[in-house]
Amino acid sequence: MAYPPEFLKLVDEFIHLANRLAEGGNDGEVSAAILFAAGRYNAFNFVSQNGAEQDQENAVAFYVSEYRKALVSNLEGVVGPVVKPQA
Repeated sequence: MAYPPEFLKLVDEFIHLANRLAEGGNDGEVSAAILFAAGRYNAFNFVSQNGAEQDQENAVAFYVSEYRKALVSNLEGVVGPVVKPQA
């Protein structure tokens, strides 16, 4: 799957921010915060698009499926290798 350059630029902006926040060695906390923030923002997006309570289960299934695809594709290096930073 090819990702548009504008999308990958947005992704890189989040990664650069996360790397800056993790400079103190709290990368596990930053990772957890990103995951929580994504859930919070997606919940906000769902609600602000007039998401109905009866559609919440489908919304959760959609977002969980998308996260799984993103994680797997990154582990497989779809857009390039994910490398461990050198200490």
